[in-house]
Amino acid sequence: MAYALGLGRRTVVVLAGAAVTESEETIGGLAGSPVGEEVMPVLAVRADVEERLATERWATVDYEALLDLILAAEVVVAW
Repeated sequence: MAYALGLGRRTVVVLAGAAVTESEETIGGLAGSPVGEEVMPVLAVRADVEERLATERWATVDYEALLDLILAAEVVVAW
């Protein structure tokens, strides 16, 4: 992700599953770059947030919005 940012590409992180319980610090470490609305926005899948009672402040998206993001993206990296 840091590579994409270096190229000036817009990078968005979408957390799903157990990842929605991670902290901003942890996600920034995994991404290799700070996260935040102006640098690298982080979203979370709403159903996963609700299922896990996640308390992090992520903005949420439903599965339809997630699909729209994936279809509009030049590159998708999943792990």
